[in-house]
Amino acid sequence: MKQQSPEEIEEARRIMSCKDFIPLPVRFLLFLFIIIVFQFSGGVYMSAVTQMAGSLSWINEDIMMAGYASLVGLTVAFPFLFRIMFRFTARDILLVVTAVLTVGDWICMVCDNVPVVVTVSFISGFFKMVGTFICWSQIQLNITPTRDFAVFFPFLFTFILGCVQLSNLATGYCIDIYDWQTMHLFTILALILTFLTVYFCLRSHFRQGPYIPFKNIDYLGCMLWSGFLLSLVFVFVYGEYFDWLDSKVICGVILFSGLLLGVCLYKSYNDQNPYIHYDTFRQNGMVPIFILFGCMTLMSSTSGSLQNIFTGAILGFSTRHSIDLNWGTFFGVLFGAAFCYLGLVKWRTRIKIIVFNGFFFFFLYQLLMYFLIDASVEKSMLYLPMFFKGAGLCIVYTVLTYALAVGVPFKFYFEAMCVIGFIRTSFGNPMSGAIVTRMYNYIKAENMATLSGEIDAMHPMTDAFSSVYAELNRQVVMVTLKEVYGYAVILGLMILVAIILSDYRRFTIPANIIDRKISYIRKTVKAIYRDIQKVMFGKFDS
Repeated sequence: MKQQSPEEIEEARRIMSCKDFIPLPVRFLLFLFIIIVFQFSGGVYMSAVTQMAGSLSWINEDIMMAGYASLVGLTVAFPFLFRIMFRFTARDILLVVTAVLTVGDWICMVCDNVPVVVTVSFISGFFKMVGTFICWSQIQLNITPTRDFAVFFPFLFTFILGCVQLSNLATGYCIDIYDWQTMHLFTILALILTFLTVYFCLRSHFRQGPYIPFKNIDYLGCMLWSGFLLSLVFVFVYGEYFDWLDSKVICGVILFSGLLLGVCLYKSYNDQNPYIHYDTFRQNGMVPIFILFGCMTLMSSTSGSLQNIFTGAILGFSTRHSIDLNWGTFFGVLFGAAFCYLGLVKWRTRIKIIVFNGFFFFFLYQLLMYFLIDASVEKSMLYLPMFFKGAGLCIVYTVLTYALAVGVPFKFYFEAMCVIGFIRTSFGNPMSGAIVTRMYNYIKAENMATLSGEIDAMHPMTDAFSSVYAELNRQVVMVTLKEVYGYAVILGLMILVAIILSDYRRFTIPANIIDRKISYIRKTVKAIYRDIQKVMFGKFDS
């Protein structure tokens, strides 16, 4: 990327996209406000799953599918970001983004058609990413004039992950006081205010870089990769509902996703300007970062799949009390961002050590929850593990994204962010959630059979069978939760040991190996094709 002169940097720090009557300190705060509004929008709110399902007569999987579709849209936007920024002015982009998000939130609030809501959520996620990127690009030089990612990423993820927790808190409080639609109304009003702010406060002809037209863009590749990711999300979200491979629907979608993946990889290798170049997959550090993000999603899935069962079925928490726990995660995110800043900027700690600390906080969350599985646990005792979870989440997100930024050339950086987003924000969370849920259901069935073996006609409380069954079910749930959290603790310990023993700098795939493998596959396919021609049409050729 072209280095800017000190004069250009000083001009950029003044955020020239704003009109002259806006004071310089207010310009920075103005874009932070727009970022926060964008983070609160983008389709359905997965923290309102139960209320939306009851109101719309949907199943929980429908809302989860729409929520993950928004994250898929956010992921596939990365390769387009710079092209959009250099094609349109910042004011036009933000006006369109705000309008799309406003319409998207309104449709998700009033529509009861699942495919429509999923499609709108996907589009909203795409434009949410575009608007957020444009805002950050406007104020990046105010945060770090030297474009130091070690300074920028902790600041960025403080807002991104912090807004996720605040959005969950706001949604929960709206549900507790009014209903789930109230959150959409507040967001729509904030987006209208944002639209007016952008319209009156930003210059109409300011472009942040040179004009670059929309040419040589692989739109078909974007649609194919999007279809592949949405297919995988469908499999992991609806797998338990359709009974996995016993369902023709799941088997068909798996085959379809495999076909899409094959076509996507073929285009990546053979097209001149593909949506994702095949060189992106073999960049330095891509393999270990992808694996570590997968481990992170697997470890954090227990907080979504198991923690709600514990607080609801065992502790009997209401929506308000369950949502309050997000405050612990929020302050953990702030601590994690500060820890990353000190580690990367002040202490100059190795990336491997910071990654280890991030996963260690995750491990502490799993360990504390293992010992807290009990019906007598108080609400205040759960804030500490939630704090550890938020700290671990922020540290791992920040430091792995920083490692990707310093290890991948700028030419492939946004495509690499898209690929990492496959596991980080696309199918990683539903896949991990499906694994944990499947394990929980299997262990629960075994524990139910074991613990209910002594209940027969001679049991002293057989006459009050409903009371016996309620207590049995409560004990089964607690035993199952403790067992699954125990497996999570073991997995966390194995990941920590693996991080200590590994060296992320050696996890690269040499280019010549990939080229030899692909060349061998192509030669083999051609040979098989020639043999088939000889067998089927040989007599006609003669």
